[in-house]
Amino acid sequence: MNCPDKKEDRHGMVIGGRIVLGLGVVFLLANLEIIPDFGTMWPLILVVIGIALLIGAVVKREKKQEAEQKDRFQPPQ
Repeated sequence: MNCPDKKEDRHGMVIGGRIVLGLGVVFLLANLEIIPDFGTMWPLILVVIGIALLIGAVVKREKKQEAEQKDRFQPPQ
């Protein structure tokens, strides 16, 4: 009774939580003047978030394809 919709919802929440946490860390580091002015870095942060989301999607797709291939080659019981 595994519901794939709930798993997908949870995955989205984890990604959203990571994004919010990352932005919070960046703002904190900017306020503490550990990193340069945040006003010049925000486009770079958006690029990094986008790359991370793309990599996550590719990894997820590859895992799904591997699981499908394993299912094809197993004899029925």
